Amino acid sequence: MFNNLEEIDLLIKQHEAYRQQCLNLIASENYSSQTVRNYLTSDLGNRYGCYAGVDLTAREYRGNRYIQELEAKTQKLVGEVFKADYVDLRPVSGHVAGIATILGLLSPGDLVLEIHLRDWGHGMAQLMVGAPHFGQTLEFDDIPFDQNRIVDLAMLIGKMQECRPAMVIFGGSGMLFPEPVAEIKAVAEKMGILVAHDSSHVTGLIAGGVYPNPLDQGADIMFGSTHKSFPGPQGGFIATRDFNIYERVGNVLASLVTSHHLNRLPALAVGMLEMKEFGKAYGEQIIRNSKTLGKAMEEAGLTVIGATKGYSETHLILVDVSKYGSGVHISKILESSDILCSDDFGQLDRELRIGTAEVTRRGMEEQEMKRIADFFKRLIIEQENPEQIKEEVNLFASKYSGCRYSL
Repeated sequence: MFNNLEEIDLLIKQHEAYRQQCLNLIASENYSSQTVRNYLTSDLGNRYGCYAGVDLTAREYRGNRYIQELEAKTQKLVGEVFKADYVDLRPVSGHVAGIATILGLLSPGDLVLEIHLRDWGHGMAQLMVGAPHFGQTLEFDDIPFDQNRIVDLAMLIGKMQECRPAMVIFGGSGMLFPEPVAEIKAVAEKMGILVAHDSSHVTGLIAGGVYPNPLDQGADIMFGSTHKSFPGPQGGFIATRDFNIYERVGNVLASLVTSHHLNRLPALAVGMLEMKEFGKAYGEQIIRNSKTLGKAMEEAGLTVIGATKGYSETHLILVDVSKYGSGVHISKILESSDILCSDDFGQLDRELRIGTAEVTRRGMEEQEMKRIADFFKRLIIEQENPEQIKEEVNLFASKYSGCRYSL
């Protein structure tokens, strides 16, 4: 229990000092600029801006004169960056955006094809099917992958023809390479199947123009979060070029989210402006860092997924550590040296997910990726003392305290 402000301040300061000396390779986190953070503290954090359907003027609370203008302008900016005609910013997370998409566009008994949790999917439909109510109205099957963690196009088309799903959802949390959205859309359109893209992990790369825009490839809707490769505040969004889809999902969102945390919006707008100015350079450096890190990990003796295809075209790499222990066990060894990354959340428990977005944002480039690979080699293969390496990690990470690609 807290007794005074000083106790709260102390814990925050301890957290910030700790994270500053950590090497953060968690792919679902990023390092927002101070400008983005400053915009989170406005009076908007205490206000309600809920509205019915998708009509921004249908406000349920009074006092929204400037809130409405702020939301409309932020929607327009997000639409410009993601090349979307219609944008909804009410989802407070990418997961909420995905659930709204499923509930808004599908009917009871429909089948969804999406990436399985074991393949680093977000498991929206998969987890919903596990709930008693949704399990009676929704069916799930998985998208097939090859050994390089690339979508198996022929197998997926065959599954679509056999199973006749209502929706295919691309995207997940282990995306190494772009998916065949255009190829699947060509098949799906003839069969009346909707194509959605969970862009949560690659929104920053899409914004920078270094990863294919799903809407340009024919996806009916894209949704995601704004705090992974995109270095904005935590939150979610939905984007589409189809008003009917926008309206159907928006009508569901009105029941899922009433207070959509309005203080996110100006901070999100700042993040979008940063991506308009610096997104291409930022995204290109992320991909260079991922490729360099993957190659250096392999040269160090580790097994990197997708090695024959160039390791990665995104902000992350996947490393199979099963020769040395479970993913959970190895991730905890790394954490004891202040190196933070993700295991596969209790699925196959053999892989580590390593992200390059935050370290890129903090100013690290190819040479630093080689140093990071050496830390992994010494901890996992050579089994050096984590406490000794921790001192080196702290010194190394503390040198990168800035925030590049920011306003």
